[in-house]
Amino acid sequence: MKYIATAIVYIVSLAVVAIVSFFTVLVLAGPHAGILPSWLEAVILAIGWLAVLVLPVLVARLAWRRYGRGELPNNSLQARRP
Repeated sequence: MKYIATAIVYIVSLAVVAIVSFFTVLVLAGPHAGILPSWLEAVILAIGWLAVLVLPVLVARLAWRRYGRGELPNNSLQARRP
């Protein structure tokens, strides 16, 4: 179950990051954007690809580690009762 949950988290995060990166790069460094100097467009493109490659892996790793604990942490403000 841990593998399936991690794969689903990876696929969903990849889709979200890819869509956000695509539109961000298109707006900032697109062929008709004109917002940035030409030398900075290549940097934005590289950062966009790096985000698509790295961020979903980090999110999936976080899900893998969190799911591996066996239980989700209690983030409530209430104290645990014995």
